[in-house]
Amino acid sequence: MMSTKVLTSLVVLCCLSAVWAMPGDLVLMKDGISMGAVCLDGTPPGYYFRPGSGSGRSKLIMHMEGGGWCYNEDDCVGRSKTNLGSSKNWGPTASFNGFLSDDPQLNPLFYNWTLVFLKYCDGASFAGNVDKVVNWKDTDLHFRGFRILDLAVESVKSIANFSEVILTGCSAGGLATYIHTDYVASKFPGATFHAIADAGYFIDANNVNGEPLIRKEYQYVFKMQNCAGGVNQDCVKDLSPKGEEWKCFFPQYTEPYIKNKLFGLNSQYDTWQLGNILQLPCNPPKCTPDQMKLLENFGKEFLEAAADFIAGDSRGFFFDSCLHHCQSLGGEWTNIMVNGQRANETFATWYYEGSGSGSGREVDCAYPCNHSC
Repeated sequence: MMSTKVLTSLVVLCCLSAVWAMPGDLVLMKDGISMGAVCLDGTPPGYYFRPGSGSGRSKLIMHMEGGGWCYNEDDCVGRSKTNLGSSKNWGPTASFNGFLSDDPQLNPLFYNWTLVFLKYCDGASFAGNVDKVVNWKDTDLHFRGFRILDLAVESVKSIANFSEVILTGCSAGGLATYIHTDYVASKFPGATFHAIADAGYFIDANNVNGEPLIRKEYQYVFKMQNCAGGVNQDCVKDLSPKGEEWKCFFPQYTEPYIKNKLFGLNSQYDTWQLGNILQLPCNPPKCTPDQMKLLENFGKEFLEAAADFIAGDSRGFFFDSCLHHCQSLGGEWTNIMVNGQRANETFATWYYEGSGSGSGREVDCAYPCNHSC
């Protein structure tokens, strides 16, 4: 149970800045090469590791990095030459903020937990698994994201016998959290397991012209990288007779199958989704009345898509109406408020099963109502 003192400390974190931080060290999983668990360009995958301290040594936060997807082979060739497709230029250390901070002033409940920050280099939210190397325009591509995830989990399990595990991720890593929660949980059978998906609830919605652009893009990624074996298998089992396995790449279709405890952290007006799914041709509030109507309708679509999530007994959520994308890694984690609760407070209340002043399940009013944005 959380103490009143700790809960009070959560409230006053909004204006503090980190005064110190211990970076995580890069661990390259070179043994993955022989197992075919490699980045797009064939280099070894890896993660940043920061050991826990005190009681946090036996507690794990495993964060999956985000960074979009490569939507076709040409796109993947370009991505394979960047840090999102190759480990060649990853730095030896990295520091983290927000929910991943090791500053007890900023992150009093989780600062001393062991941290694994899994680098993203496969382009399909750690879901792809194509046996053969794909040669595209004289470039070899390796679609092996699910093998990377599997290798990482086995590597992490060798660190300690963890009693508590939180799986998390932002953006494409947030989507990865939805599609991999049950799989990763199955690898830690003796641990208390929770997941928090940040800005990963990408909805199956049309753009401003009524075109299902994101659906087509996800369908191609799903097929190109052979993702059917790397998403929730209960979802695949139900949808494969209809040839709709690709739906399991969307949170709204896969979430009802997730058995483990899950917290959703998302803006109803996520800026990435406004620009890339809705393709809104303006920056709110500098939009025409017709464009603002499109924005309003998208927020309604988001809540409709998340209806099952909101109704779930084992679910927690913080769905605000601010214009942003990802919040657990920065100031939004402690600044934005919904119904008098901040995101970090809402998650803590849910995680510790109602020990806080809120419900652990907060849904905001419609844009632009929230003055904490």
